[in-house]
Amino acid sequence: MKEHYWILAGIGFTTLIMAWLPSISNKIKISGPIILLLIGFLLVGFGLPIGWPDPLWADEGLMYFSEMIVIISLMGAGLKIGENYSLKAWKRPLLLVFLTMPLCMASAYFLGKNFLFFSVPSSLLLAAILAPTDPVLASETQLDDPEREKEHKGKIRFALTGEAGLNDGLAFPFTYMAVLVAQAGGWAAFDFTDWMLDKFFLKIIIGTIAGFAIGNAIGFILDKVHKYAGIKTFDGFLALSLTLFSYGATELLHGYGFLAVFFTGLSLRHYEKVSGDYKTKMHDFVHEIERILLVVWIILFGGSIINGVLSLTDWRGIVFAFAFVLIIRPLAGIISMAGIKDSFKNKLAISFLGIKGIGSVFYLAWAFVQFEGFEHKNELYSITAYIILISIVVHGFTAPSIIEYFKRRTKRNESGEKPKK
Repeated sequence: MKEHYWILAGIGFTTLIMAWLPSISNKIKISGPIILLLIGFLLVGFGLPIGWPDPLWADEGLMYFSEMIVIISLMGAGLKIGENYSLKAWKRPLLLVFLTMPLCMASAYFLGKNFLFFSVPSSLLLAAILAPTDPVLASETQLDDPEREKEHKGKIRFALTGEAGLNDGLAFPFTYMAVLVAQAGGWAAFDFTDWMLDKFFLKIIIGTIAGFAIGNAIGFILDKVHKYAGIKTFDGFLALSLTLFSYGATELLHGYGFLAVFFTGLSLRHYEKVSGDYKTKMHDFVHEIERILLVVWIILFGGSIINGVLSLTDWRGIVFAFAFVLIIRPLAGIISMAGIKDSFKNKLAISFLGIKGIGSVFYLAWAFVQFEGFEHKNELYSITAYIILISIVVHGFTAPSIIEYFKRRTKRNESGEKPKK
């Protein structure tokens, strides 16, 4: 019983700090995940009696836990995006998804094969898991209030929110490719046509259509039931229910649930007849759930680090991790936005803030659950942990200041105030 009380006290202490964390983070200009990671180290040091990763997580448990956080965050991302469907507004996130993501994947695959000396399936898996920009750890760089449209003018937060919502689902076909190539024993026996028609086109189309259909259907029902029957269904937890329903139903329909969840939130957010205040309430509810789950995830991630997950790769893995976060992603982002009429500072900020995190862990665990014969499993986990840790630290110390700088600049531009020299 004493251990039970230690666990309750530890969880309570951590979530108590989380209640003030956004304000603390804004005050000291350091991202919340850094503080949570330090708390995780502290709890490991005190020996809180929970099932710490030693140093790896169990694949299946890690997959389900990460999956839950990601889908809740994707719903939040969909609900954040304001009423702007123009191609001009979506140009930046679409370029990040369709140019930056392939460039990053190609670079990761090449280095996996020729620098890390991984097998083809493991190199493909490395490329696939590093494709998503994390919607969870990157939440501080995304839109924060679903009713504020000014962020579209700032461009950066809208671009990063749209990218995180889209590419977490679009990374799935390439994770499938890695699994199928591993199962086939190499490229020669891999059925590319089946992968392209089924895992790429069909599942993406079903996921997209299902998301839009569910979001619009629920918006219609909310409006009509309230209007004609006087029945109000304005509870924030509906967002959580929609998250689970759209994800599970789409997966059963042979579509990508990640895409469906994002498009469900996006289409419901744009359903004109549903109260804007209610949309904000739904967003705030899923955001609170996301924060609670994030606390647990990062604390356990800290335990994994303390217990040695970083020691499972050599110097090559460490060099690759730093290069991917600090060189490959920023450079790929700059290249993909070469034709955009933005300032170089805008392009650099969008390119640099490609935060990696829990989405990568989900895909890695999912692949290992699907096929147990992957080579370099420990190295892949370790490199992913390095990349997440580097991203937490580097972006944690820089992202709040970068976002604040562009917020101030946007306000100055709108007021006509001349920038300070």
